[in-house]
Amino acid sequence: MNNYSRVIPTDGEEKLARELAKALDDERNLAFYRYAVTHYPEAFLRKTLSIVKDVPYEKIRKSRGALFNYLLHQYGAESQSHYRH
Repeated sequence: MNNYSRVIPTDGEEKLARELAKALDDERNLAFYRYAVTHYPEAFLRKTLSIVKDVPYEKIRKSRGALFNYLLHQYGAESQSHYRH
């Protein structure tokens, strides 16, 4: 069990989490998307989804879900570094 499974989203967040998982063909990682919708702004998630969907399939190394996850973590690391300064 990972930390993602402990997140309880609101109804709206649950809907968005399912939308993201479906759009990225990654329903098996729904717990991750539930976590994401409770920790990142919706506008950022939708923008990131758009960026990921625009990447040509042949440019994806693992999966669209993995790229989405990577970009979210980059954002998280970037935003935390702003608080340190």
